[in-house]
Amino acid sequence: MATIYGGVSYQADMSILKYIQSLFSSDLYIQVWENRIKISKVGTNDVYDEEPLMALKDNAKGVPIVIEIGDKVKRLNKSEIDKVVNPFKHPRLLVHDFVVAEKIIQHAFRELHKTKWIAPSPRVIFQPMEKLEGGVTGIEERVYRELCLGAGAREILLHIGKPLSVYSLDFNEFKQQNS
Repeated sequence: MATIYGGVSYQADMSILKYIQSLFSSDLYIQVWENRIKISKVGTNDVYDEEPLMALKDNAKGVPIVIEIGDKVKRLNKSEIDKVVNPFKHPRLLVHDFVVAEKIIQHAFRELHKTKWIAPSPRVIFQPMEKLEGGVTGIEERVYRELCLGAGAREILLHIGKPLSVYSLDFNEFKQQNS
């Protein structure tokens, strides 16, 4: 049984928390390459499309502090940073630095939800775009899911195949077709 609240269909079995989260967030489609991360809000023109870089500088205690994330890293002075990390650059795997990858995805979520006063908790379709020779292992699937969960996603679907169209994509329909 479905009830309509404010134009949104609310399933009777859906928890109230999930319903509230859905009001403040959106569905996202994440595509990851070694040198690019593209996160699109489904059904809109909102896109985060940058090189997955993180600039770090050690503080006085030697603890690395994030200076900048994304394309802005390239514009920094070399003296301003100690290290630049691309967590998706590895010869065999798509993810080699889990913590940095998670922080970059979390940053992108916040960038796409700048106008929201509550932290985003989107539903995500994650698609690795390269390093798929031989298929995706269970370990890789878990890494992708854990990355998104750690970044704040509330539900993750993994997609391997041709790129999807964000304008005609429906999360619920995609989930039903791929379950």
